[in-house]
Amino acid sequence: MKIISLLPAASEILCDLGVIDNINAVSHECNYPKLLKEKVQITSSNIPNNIEQKLIDNLVSEAIKNKLPLYNIDTDKLNSISPDLIITQGLCDVCSISKNKIEATLKDKRCILPSKTKIVSLNGETFDEICSDILKVGKLVNREEIANNIVSKAKKTKIQMSKNDINKSILLLEWIDPYFSAGHWIPEQIEMAGLKSALGEKGEKSRKISADEIIQSDPDFIGLICCGYNFIQNKSFAKQVYNDEKINHLTAIKDERIYAFDSDSYFSRPSLRILEGAKQLRNAIMNNDNKFHCKRN
Repeated sequence: MKIISLLPAASEILCDLGVIDNINAVSHECNYPKLLKEKVQITSSNIPNNIEQKLIDNLVSEAIKNKLPLYNIDTDKLNSISPDLIITQGLCDVCSISKNKIEATLKDKRCILPSKTKIVSLNGETFDEICSDILKVGKLVNREEIANNIVSKAKKTKIQMSKNDINKSILLLEWIDPYFSAGHWIPEQIEMAGLKSALGEKGEKSRKISADEIIQSDPDFIGLICCGYNFIQNKSFAKQVYNDEKINHLTAIKDERIYAFDSDSYFSRPSLRILEGAKQLRNAIMNNDNKFHCKRN
């Protein structure tokens, strides 16, 4: 079976299921496990790297407004592989255009593919839905038993973690310019850590929030998990929070209760590494771990 994964979480799942050798190409965002770096990259982003968050937000909003693709797909590479299976996210449409061809929307871009190609979209937004996606992929690649074992172990871990309760609130920020609340599975991670989500509910989308909403939520702690950024990058964003005169009178900020995490690895992606993110979150708050702590200076 020849597989193309256009979703980092799907690539992780495929590797966990032991079919990495069947992966013929991945997206430019698929960077875990490290062996994926040896795979052909079949996508690229239309949003430049290393620009300010405000500009990224503007470019993404403009692209969505004008129905422009956020990604490019190398269709020549895709067609040369002639995959049996493509795993993507947010699949818009698939239709037959001839006996041997189908038209699909992948990563917001229309592609013409062989009719034999099976296209599956993963859209897990909660822990249970992530587990369902793992079971779905396991069935597709004939690794159902392994998938069942992975999910069973993950559910036991979640139950064990959820027994502890710190009874404190935390505001996890998925973006800081503008501010965005925690969405999808992240409020569940907060619950697993024994904390309460100051803003953001399980399964709902991350949304833009105002300084007034942050003030009203008055969180005990603030965590930086800006989407797609690593630990060092998120830690650097703490300075902007400390310098924001609209909210820096909050007790959590005055008392330097701000923490940063590797969001790209443990929060941004719908994979079971969110369990490790929840563990890190709990350890940071319970033990005031200096690794995650962001001091004013």
